[in-house]
Amino acid sequence: MNRPYVECHENKTGFRNTGAKKQCVLGKTVKFAFGIPGFKFASIEDAKDETKWNEAIAQKKIFPLFDAEEYAVADTEPTYWEGENTRIETSKGKKIRTFRSILSLCSYFALKSFDGQEGQIFEFTNDPGVKGIVNEDGTVKGQTATLNVGRLQDSTGDMPQNAVVTVNYKDFNERENSGADLKTDWSHLELFGIFDAHLELVSASATQIKVKVRTGCGAGDELITTLQSGDLEVRSAAGALVTTTFVEADSQGIYTLTGTAFATNHTVALAGVVSIDNQHYESPEPLKVTIS
Repeated sequence: MNRPYVECHENKTGFRNTGAKKQCVLGKTVKFAFGIPGFKFASIEDAKDETKWNEAIAQKKIFPLFDAEEYAVADTEPTYWEGENTRIETSKGKKIRTFRSILSLCSYFALKSFDGQEGQIFEFTNDPGVKGIVNEDGTVKGQTATLNVGRLQDSTGDMPQNAVVTVNYKDFNERENSGADLKTDWSHLELFGIFDAHLELVSASATQIKVKVRTGCGAGDELITTLQSGDLEVRSAAGALVTTTFVEADSQGIYTLTGTAFATNHTVALAGVVSIDNQHYESPEPLKVTIS
C-alpha cells in the first residue's frame, strides 16, 4: 500500500513519522480541476510542472473549474445497527465537499456539463499547492469523485449569480492512504480552461476570406489578434482541408486567408485547440462562408 507524500516547502520533501516536529499541511482549497478517467501525470515532478498542466488542458484531459467560494466540508458519518453482541454497519460514511462559484450564464452552461460525471478531482490550495493521489508506480492522479452541479441562482443584493457544486468522493481512504500534497511555484490563478473562440466573417470571395476572432461569453467581446499561421483552417463543404496562405491580423483584428476556388459553404475554424501564452482557444463550431 502507498503512503502519503507530503511537501513542507520547495525542495524539502519526504515521508513523515509521528515524531515529526513540523506538521506539513496545505491551505484552504480555492479551486478544483476535473480530470478524465485514466489520466495521470507521469511523476510528482510533472504534477508540479505548470507546462504539463497546460499540455493536459489543451489535450482535454484536465478541465479547470471555476473559483471555489464558500468551500465547506459536508462529510457524513457511517451508521450502525447494534444488537446485544453485534454491531453492523448499515451505511458508509461519505466524504463530501461543497463550494459556490460565481457564474455567468454561459459559464454555468459549461459547468453543468460535468453534472453527474465521475472523474478525478485535483484541488488547488491558496499556499499555493495541489492535492492529488500518488500511485504505487510514482504517477499522480486526482481523487475519484462525482460532481453534482446545483441550479443557477439569480443575483440578489447580497450575492452575484452563482451555483453550488457538491463533490462526492468515492473513497475516504484514497487520500488518507495515498494522498500527495504538493507545493508549487505557480498558483491556480495562472491556470485557465479552454476559451471559446467565435469567428466573424468580414468578407469572402473565391480567392480571399477575411475573418475576426473573438472570445468571451456569448458571441465574444474580446478580439484575439495573435493567431499564427496554421491556427486557422479552411475546409470544403465535404470536410476536406483547403490549402490557404495566412496573413496575420491587421490593426482592426482582421485575418486574411487567401487561396483558390473558395465557395459558399466552405468553413473556417481554429485548427483544434490553439494555445497562446498558456491560454487555450477552440471554435465551438465552424464559421460557414458565403461568397459574395
